[in-house]
Amino acid sequence: MNSEQPWNMNSEVITSAVGVAFEALKRSSGVDVYVRPATDSTHNFPVVLKRGTIVQSYVAEWKTTIANTAALTLIRTRLEGKAPDLLITTYLSPFLAGHCRGIGLQCIDTAGNAYLEAPGLYVYVSGRRPDTTLLPARARGTGNPTALRMILALLNRPSLLQATYREIAQASDIALGSVGGVFRELAARGLLLEEPTTKRRRLTAPDRVLDEWVANYPSILRPRLQVGRYATPDPDWWRAALEKVSGNAYWSGDVAAEKMTGFLQAETQTMYVDVEHKGAILKHLMQKYRLRPQPDGAIEILEAFWPASMGNVENAGIAPAVVVYADLMASLDSRNLEAAGVLRAGVIQHALDQF
Repeated sequence: MNSEQPWNMNSEVITSAVGVAFEALKRSSGVDVYVRPATDSTHNFPVVLKRGTIVQSYVAEWKTTIANTAALTLIRTRLEGKAPDLLITTYLSPFLAGHCRGIGLQCIDTAGNAYLEAPGLYVYVSGRRPDTTLLPARARGTGNPTALRMILALLNRPSLLQATYREIAQASDIALGSVGGVFRELAARGLLLEEPTTKRRRLTAPDRVLDEWVANYPSILRPRLQVGRYATPDPDWWRAALEKVSGNAYWSGDVAAEKMTGFLQAETQTMYVDVEHKGAILKHLMQKYRLRPQPDGAIEILEAFWPASMGNVENAGIAPAVVVYADLMASLDSRNLEAAGVLRAGVIQHALDQF
């Protein structure tokens, strides 16, 4: 290891965030990082990873944020052939980390999530939470809970893009003063245009806006909503409950996909409940269907975060299609990913085509 040196904060290639990623990797997997001294780039540099007697060289690329799976594929293509390629970034959601593994893009982030695969070395860590102080301001612009609520409303009802700020705020259940900030951030990133004469707004890349929402939702907003996980001795309990809890509860994930596409037979159950009715619904489910708290249970209950007016018009008692799609994608289950593809190609793509 004479040609390498352990990373240090004085190295020209080591930003504070990259250093945090190296420390997090050590904590989560026991892998040491060494930086080769000869480099002239702060974004692309050679490193060596070592665990025990296993030593592996990489060309590392630092990216502050990863917006979607397309960005990962571009990085994978660009680093092809330079060495076993390594992405270092601030945070990779479970969905994006899973995509890295699927396309063979090795990666680490500042939370300690990692995918590394080389002769004698295999590391896969996913689901660790990031330190939000490390997230750049631009990533927070459309990647905060308020922005996610508003963008969901727009994706759910494309005509809302031309509504007044007050109408958008009401439809999103956010403060009126937040609407302009979300629009300004989208415009700054080239995702929103406003025609100077007609004042009509237009999303320039609705597919990208959707992909970013799906990537951000599992780590930024969804963890704030979880009520708990449960189990029951009857795996088919939800079929009897399907209609009886509608009105104040909304299915997502497997159950919603089965009802909306007919493509999937549900094995897990995800339910969103109105906050004001949460206690009564939980009591009913526990008494009627013998649900009991269990950390790894197949039943997940979360708080609904959209106003009733955003309900799934064609499928009563089902969460908005974008939420269902995001929950399916975040699961990384191959069955769910196929169902998500069917849902996107149908209901969701029809909405995107209206922008």
